[in-house]
Amino acid sequence: MKLAPICGLLGLLSSPLWAAVSGTVVEQNTLTPIAGAHVRVQADLSSPVAITNAAGEFTLAIEPTDQITLGAAVAYDPNGSINWVTHTAPANNGQTNVVIELPRLPATDNPAYQPPTAVLCGICHEEQHEQWLTSRHAGAATNPWVLDLHSGSGTPGGAAGYVFTDLHDPGETGFCATCHTPMIDVFTPGMVQLNEVVDPAALDGVSCLACHQIGDVDAGNINGLHHVGGKSQYRFPDNSDHPTDFYVFGSLADVQAGTMRNSFSDLFADSRMCAACHQYNNPDTGAPGQNTYVEWLASPYAQPGPDFRSCQDCHMPQADGPGLIAVTAQRERPAEQRHSHSFVGSTPATLSANVLLTVNAVSDDQDIVVDAAVQNLAGHSFPAGVSVRNAILAIEVLADGQPLVQTAGPVIPFYGSDEVPGIQPGDLADLPGKGFAKVLEGRINGAGPVVRPVLFIDAENVFANTIIPSGQTDQSQYRFAIPAGFSGNVQVSARLLYRRAWRALAVTKGWTITPGGQPIEIEVAAAQVSVPVGSGLLPNAIPTMGLPALLLIFGTLGLIGLVRSRRS
Repeated sequence: MKLAPICGLLGLLSSPLWAAVSGTVVEQNTLTPIAGAHVRVQADLSSPVAITNAAGEFTLAIEPTDQITLGAAVAYDPNGSINWVTHTAPANNGQTNVVIELPRLPATDNPAYQPPTAVLCGICHEEQHEQWLTSRHAGAATNPWVLDLHSGSGTPGGAAGYVFTDLHDPGETGFCATCHTPMIDVFTPGMVQLNEVVDPAALDGVSCLACHQIGDVDAGNINGLHHVGGKSQYRFPDNSDHPTDFYVFGSLADVQAGTMRNSFSDLFADSRMCAACHQYNNPDTGAPGQNTYVEWLASPYAQPGPDFRSCQDCHMPQADGPGLIAVTAQRERPAEQRHSHSFVGSTPATLSANVLLTVNAVSDDQDIVVDAAVQNLAGHSFPAGVSVRNAILAIEVLADGQPLVQTAGPVIPFYGSDEVPGIQPGDLADLPGKGFAKVLEGRINGAGPVVRPVLFIDAENVFANTIIPSGQTDQSQYRFAIPAGFSGNVQVSARLLYRRAWRALAVTKGWTITPGGQPIEIEVAAAQVSVPVGSGLLPNAIPTMGLPALLLIFGTLGLIGLVRSRRS
């Protein structure tokens, strides 16, 4: 009996059976092969990715022990004549005939499309919907501050001061609805008056579909105003078999084409997505509105490497653990594929974590010299966003409770105070310190004198720009005269305040809290330094010695010298 072949067969049977999974990706109905499709195991971050060849064929080097689900997708190409919806197919170890059929994305849009409310999305995507409800995106269309500025209709005091509709030609919209309620403005770009919006879906503000039906944001027109002028391209596919509102774009390339018709888009992992609304200029004058995306591009976080962070990485952090992305989903997703939809922005916690204040103070006998540094660790400038946001660094130096006279260094600009006669609590203009802001100037409705600050819609120029770019530190120095004859400790304090609106604007409108319930002013950081001044800085006097003590010292020194000379 020959044992060698038998032993070889037993060894083969005892080793794990393994074989690659292969197959083809084709278009549904036509069965046309699709080249360039990405194929991977669904919801498995460790899975390799196979790319189909010209014949639509793929081979995936995996070793499944149970039946798996393969997902396939071709990244959406806004300039492509044909695009597809993602889809899946089951597969087993060693299977060679897996066929994944991708439905074609309709090339034409639905001219009668009426977007639904976000409640529809929440039926299946409960967790994401609940998070979104807490976001400022959900309140964008009904934001009382924006309504106060547009039509004076947001708060009881909203008609005071600047009201766009009162100061501009009839019919002008100010483009507020373009970003604050895009799912109605997109059909007549730039023509919708924000205060006249009544459609329930439009009142959802920046809703689920306001993002998930964007197919492209044109980097070559990055300073355009959302879909006004075509920077953002929405897609509302027309198909009698599936409702238009079920056609969405997303960041996952392995979603089954069931009720939802998902198209994979690289845009959803790209900060360019956020530039749709967070990067724009005045369409007539070119003066900047928001510059957040370009600020990020210039930041350290935009550079490739281990420290890279997109807008989504910070403002849509991954979940704490695995879970479903929809109540109807059959498979849990890892935490890396589940992201918060709360869109947390400038809160006391996030500001304190990303903006640091350092203060040093010394005495040079004549002055107290204070050096202050404000370091911005955020992925964009500080402060960022709309130009009404600003920050104040306030320096105070006290001796015996009385402020010392500033002899050198910057003072807080005019926007540190309100316009009410006299000095009110919170008025800080002309006091020692600095202001950080982008101050726009222009003529209201293009007529009359140049005023400042103005909103972007009236802006013609930038009067001053002192915001701190990402990754940079602003340094400033201040000098305060020490009173003649003063001796004791001088108390130096510094406060960095973030203000969500110009103080004059907030006081005029009667704003005391933000639309999201946040404080209108946040103390980002504070520092205190005590500087001793006067006799406390002088060295102690040498005590006087009598003659016996001096004779003892000199005698001891002589004896030491005599001993050393004998030893030598």
